Amino acid sequence: MKRILSLAIAAVVSMAAAAPAQAQLKMGYVNSDRVLAETPAFADVRATLEREFAPLRAEIDTLEARLGRADAEFRAQAPTLTEAVRTQRQQTMQQQFAQYQARAQQIQQQVQTREQELVRPVMTRIRGVLEQVRAAGGYSFIMDPPEGVIVAVDPALDVTDQVIRALGGTPQPRTP
Repeated sequence: MKRILSLAIAAVVSMAAAAPAQAQLKMGYVNSDRVLAETPAFADVRATLEREFAPLRAEIDTLEARLGRADAEFRAQAPTLTEAVRTQRQQTMQQQFAQYQARAQQIQQQVQTREQELVRPVMTRIRGVLEQVRAAGGYSFIMDPPEGVIVAVDPALDVTDQVIRALGGTPQPRTP
């Protein structure tokens, strides 16, 4: 997949070089990881999720601790238990573990649903800002290159700081 994408990018670049000067493509790129890390709206999303789901996380932690204690107690007592009692306790622990897994999955689904609700308007705003930056800068397109596809690039084409500022964030200094 990366090879195909690299070939496609190479084809676009070579076509751009062959095109007349007035029809040249201007490319830019954005580091979406930095945009997400340095945009206040995403920090707000993370804080909201943490605040809303902290009680549920505590519930899961309590259930995990309870299961861990029950397992340790069972292992310590297992040699002295009769086969019938040992089997019954194992079944009880399996049921408790299944309940724990079901609850953890339910909470995970709630978190994902809420995260999507909170992120959707932020992503819409980011797409709008990217379009504004693209149009204002005269870019034909702005890429978010997956790791490893672009092996060398002119830092002047990086529009990440512009996007972060437009979203109300403060770009962090880059390390070379």
